[in-house]
This record gives sequence, structure tokens and C-alpha cells, in this order.
Amino acid sequence: MTSLASREGEIPFDDAPGRWHEVADRVDKHGQLRLVRGADAPALVVMTEDDFDQAMEDAADLALCREILSRMEPVGREQAEAEHAEFVAFLEGI
Repeated sequence: MTSLASREGEIPFDDAPGRWHEVADRVDKHGQLRLVRGADAPALVVMTEDDFDQAMEDAADLALCREILSRMEPVGREQAEAEHAEFVAFLEGI
């Protein structure tokens, strides 16, 4: 079990029921708080609804980017240099 003194964003899970007001207050200030459980159990993360919504949007955006990257054809060096030169010429023309 991690003590509160050692990690600012963590509270031992067993201490949480008597400290719900503090948990809510700290989540509002920090965006998220880890409730650390004993042994090898994973920590629980508590966060505001807005932070959760943002995390879900970020995860969806990341998944979409990974999918797009997985579908892209590899670009050879010559093609990349030609596209770079074309881009630079476009910018110089502005």
C-alpha cells in the first residue's frame, strides 16, 4: 500500500470510504486521483466527468490515427523529397 505522503495524487483504497469528501475535492483540483489497492491489484483512477470525456475522446483520436497509419503505404525517400520540394515551392509562392 502506498502512503499518501509518498505520492501526492494517491490515497490508499482502504482509506477512501472515510475520506470521500477529500477524494471529491482533490479530484476537482487535480483532474484525477489514484486509489491504490494492496498487493498487486491495479489502482483505481477517479476523475471528473469532463476529464473522463476528454480521455475517451483522446483514446478515440489515438485509435483513429493508428488505424490511418496502418493503412498508409510506405513512402520512399525520393518520393518524400519530391513531395517536400513541392510543399516548399507552394509555401514560397504564398
